[in-house]
Amino acid sequence: MTPKQAKMALTLPVYAILTGQAHAEFTGSNLASPSKLVVIRANSGGCAKSPLGKGVGLPCTVNGKQWNTAVRPILQDPLWNSANPILSAVSTYNWTYLLEALGNAIAQSFSDAGYGPVDC
Repeated sequence: MTPKQAKMALTLPVYAILTGQAHAEFTGSNLASPSKLVVIRANSGGCAKSPLGKGVGLPCTVNGKQWNTAVRPILQDPLWNSANPILSAVSTYNWTYLLEALGNAIAQSFSDAGYGPVDC
């Protein structure tokens, strides 16, 4: 997946994980062999929704290597932690800005991991 494709395909699913509406499943993984595919699924109890009222597009499949090198760093970044007061304040007033910033961070992470230039 290129950075542009990642931004388009993963912004809402990653948002759903960050807000506790979805989780990642590591299919067929064990200690000797990491998962080749990671599936992002909505948590039980309903379909994940974005703040803009659009469906999040789950389930969503990500290459296991790309998950480890480009998606996981976003999920571990304190900037995107729901306890971050700046993130909380922005999300209260400007969802469009928040999703655009998250999409840009995903694209940059994919670029930093060597999956192409950020051209979005």
